[in-house]
Amino acid sequence: MGQFDFADWQNQVCCEIKQAGRDSDRLLTTLRELTDQAERTLIESEQFDPDLIDCRAGCKSCCVVNVSVLFPEGLAIAGYVQNLPAAEQGQVTKRLEELWRAVRGLTDDERIGISQSCAFIDEAGHCRIYPVRPLLCRSVTSTNAESCREALTENLLGENSQVLMNLFQKELFETLYIGVGEGLESAGLEGRGVKLTGLVRHLMEKPEAGDALLSGKKLNWHDLA
Repeated sequence: MGQFDFADWQNQVCCEIKQAGRDSDRLLTTLRELTDQAERTLIESEQFDPDLIDCRAGCKSCCVVNVSVLFPEGLAIAGYVQNLPAAEQGQVTKRLEELWRAVRGLTDDERIGISQSCAFIDEAGHCRIYPVRPLLCRSVTSTNAESCREALTENLLGENSQVLMNLFQKELFETLYIGVGEGLESAGLEGRGVKLTGLVRHLMEKPEAGDALLSGKKLNWHDLA
């Protein structure tokens, strides 16, 4: 694979999301197809070596940070959770409520400080929504899991420790996230990122909220509070 054109990738994403517009099925299908395309691009890239990545199922060190998602991501996640077995769905719903009450007004540093895992992490440390996990979660990798834990601890002490990661993967999915946001804005839809916990809780608590967003309604803090 030659030099990857991130500007062209961002423009492609923006155009396809804009064309999908306010059709829920088409929008979610387009998001899934673009995500799959990014995954294939990553695997085919000469800059990707899975043997160098230390991220594994059960490692949840980075799952204590604020994660920003766009509303189609929230729709996909809410739909996925609603298809889980009833008992598991109940656990997630309860955890979303508890976690949102704990983190809704916290800054990124404060969120790390309380060290509460994402609402979608199960007892074994596995991600319950892995197939539809956020784009920005997909952007993060580490070559050493211990360095992630150390970096988070040092962050609380006001120190800045670097974590080696695959920068191509990081830029690939961050560009996808930006392109989706731009495409939504171009279609007259909400294109701002929202905290994962708050948005999915909102969509599951008020199913009509998804239709409102697809009609062009903008989110505000009072919707999520």
